[in-house]
Amino acid sequence: MSLTPVTDPSGLLERAPRLTELLPDAALSEALARGDAWAVHAVLSRRLEREPAGPTRELLTALVEDRGAFVIAGRPPPTTSVLGTGVRWKGVPPRGAALDAPFVAERTVTVLGVPVWPLDGYLVRSDGKASVQVIGQVPPSPGMARHRAGALAVMALGLCALAGAGAVWLDARSMRAVTVVNGLSRPVDVRIGGEHWVVAPGTQEQGRVKLGDDLLRAVATWPGQESVIEDVMLPTDGERILYNVRGVARLEAVPEPEDSDASPRSRSLPESAMVLQPGEQLSVQAANWEAAARAFAEAGRWQSAGRVASAVAEVEGGNTLARDMAARAFLLLDAQAPANLPDALRWRDTRDYAQMLMHTWQEDPAAQALALALMRFIGQGDTARARYAEHAQQHPDSPLAALYLQRASPPLPGTWEAIAAYQELAKRFPDSPEVNRAFLEARWRYELGESRVWGDSERQEFVTQTARLLTTLEEKHPPDTVEALELDVRIFLRAQLRDAATTVVRRYGEDPRRRTWDFLVLAGRTAAAAGPEHTSYVMRDWIPPALARQPERMALLDLLTGQRSPKEAELAAVASPVDRAVLRLTRDVLQDPKRAVVQAVGEPEAVLSRLDPEVAALLALELTRVGDARAKTLFNASLPLMLAREPLRNHLLAPLRKPGPELLALSPGLRAAVTLVHSRRDAREGYPVFAEPLKGLTRIDMLNGLAVRAAGPWVRSAFDACMDTKLEQPLPPGSILRGDLVKEQARQEDDREGRRPHCEARIVTPTGLPLPRAAATTAAGNANGADP
Repeated sequence: MSLTPVTDPSGLLERAPRLTELLPDAALSEALARGDAWAVHAVLSRRLEREPAGPTRELLTALVEDRGAFVIAGRPPPTTSVLGTGVRWKGVPPRGAALDAPFVAERTVTVLGVPVWPLDGYLVRSDGKASVQVIGQVPPSPGMARHRAGALAVMALGLCALAGAGAVWLDARSMRAVTVVNGLSRPVDVRIGGEHWVVAPGTQEQGRVKLGDDLLRAVATWPGQESVIEDVMLPTDGERILYNVRGVARLEAVPEPEDSDASPRSRSLPESAMVLQPGEQLSVQAANWEAAARAFAEAGRWQSAGRVASAVAEVEGGNTLARDMAARAFLLLDAQAPANLPDALRWRDTRDYAQMLMHTWQEDPAAQALALALMRFIGQGDTARARYAEHAQQHPDSPLAALYLQRASPPLPGTWEAIAAYQELAKRFPDSPEVNRAFLEARWRYELGESRVWGDSERQEFVTQTARLLTTLEEKHPPDTVEALELDVRIFLRAQLRDAATTVVRRYGEDPRRRTWDFLVLAGRTAAAAGPEHTSYVMRDWIPPALARQPERMALLDLLTGQRSPKEAELAAVASPVDRAVLRLTRDVLQDPKRAVVQAVGEPEAVLSRLDPEVAALLALELTRVGDARAKTLFNASLPLMLAREPLRNHLLAPLRKPGPELLALSPGLRAAVTLVHSRRDAREGYPVFAEPLKGLTRIDMLNGLAVRAAGPWVRSAFDACMDTKLEQPLPPGSILRGDLVKEQARQEDDREGRRPHCEARIVTPTGLPLPRAAATTAAGNANGADP
């Protein structure tokens, strides 16, 4: 059952109310939503062809034959004849109808008053005296093709030779060149007219199709499947037709070099169905959707970027990249709206996209989690909860429906009330892996919070019990997504079950299809956290060959997993300036945070959008802490950071460290980042200080993410800054120093080593961390970039 009502902008449901008896129907709902009456008629005609005998077939027959209900606006066509020869109307009002009642009439070619060739049908009105008044055009009659074939056969009996030559001429005139471009990440099956192509991802196919009596349609499906992912009408007013599947490839029409009459300017081709004008040729700017969406985003064209990514997210289940890119683009697009607009208008694109996710991917918990997060972000959390409540009421036996409703309802994860709520849900659906993992996640987040004071034995017993429950669950339902795998790993590591954590990673990685970038990062961090003696796999053995041939990606993987940091010479050898900037920023966050903050504020969208969310979070929070408004750009660098902005800012600017429920619902990496930055302060005298212990970072993020690994270097950076800051010695009121006393005070202020006890007390001691060694510097002239 759909979570969203069927939209009907053209009002067809009012003209043909019996259409509602055919719902729910995905193809019919999509055609109604587009407001294309002829597309609705085509959907009904196709369904009639395969519908068995029965009441539904009778209903379809009645709807298809009632062509007047599917009228569209159109100009009155010319109808002229001389002595009964020309184009005339054929059709009369139904018997007993009023004089001015609308009826369907056909334009027909007549010879001496005899109709010989039907053209097209219109909804008209006539009072029997005046000329016919055209209301609009109606779809072709199902029997029009047979009527035309019969008329053609009669004409061919008398004009065989002429008809043969004319047939050849008409056949040549009815042919159209077609180019199909597939920018999706999967092969797609395309049928146009009588032609058929299977188009590989990022490629194009060319051919010729013949125009028939019906409109030229392009129908795209996944190979071997019947569900239609797109059904569009192609224009036929040109000789060269372009079909861009879902409109996701970035295409342009450029003038042909040898055509001096063509326009000197290129034009964008953003639609799915287009034609090339004379003197133009096709230029593929981005053959795949990701490149097209990134190009639009880097140019600040957020509406186009969201259109491309959402078109992919709507048809490719599980494509989290397209899903997240579309959400970020729509959030940035709506954020540009005037602040005085009501929320219903300001967040329109984000709301529509979230509702599309709720309606389309009802069996995907990750898609529903994103939809809920978006609705809450724009202040529509109550609306989302109402729809999930309706969905749960319609499907009382669905564990996912109940889980969605619980996610949208209080209490938030991280509280004891949340544990009780999810435990009741787990008792109701004991065989649901999604519900049981949600219950374990609630326990895990509660233990990571600070809502109660734990004893050591009490805390250990709690995390051990959570790990026991997870072990029982994994025997029946091993994790099938990276998100579920990460939760299992964190629970096992929190309970000090390192062997269990690495074992579940190894089992997941045995399937080569699961070895994605996110999995490799998780596998590397798990191995580093568990240690070599507890790790039964080698992460590098799982790296796909295509990734292994990209040194910049391998260097970033080493940085994110803590294997090694690239030297300056390695960074200089990276060809792409974008990849070089991403690597340098990630490295500097772990080694030289002050330089990283200065560098980040000047980077473009191409660099910031590729940063790991924890890197962007550390930089954005540090800029926020010092009151730099440029932090907003970094908060917009990734979708997780955008959705977490308010909880992070509220916690950072709060005087107390105690986290609220919104912060407890965030990822451990973001929590660790805000904890690190929140602990840092600036003293009135100008030197930095740390005011809170940081030993708890490892408990928050057992995978030792970037924030945990950056804690030592950030403390070292603050310590060095403190050591470089002169401390003025206060004098008693009315005191005046002369002679040697002035020199002695100046010497004490310039004594850098004399400040060590003060700086250690202000910076190192509060954190509870040991002072790391000073960062090594690269000697001048050291060509290989090695530390001296």
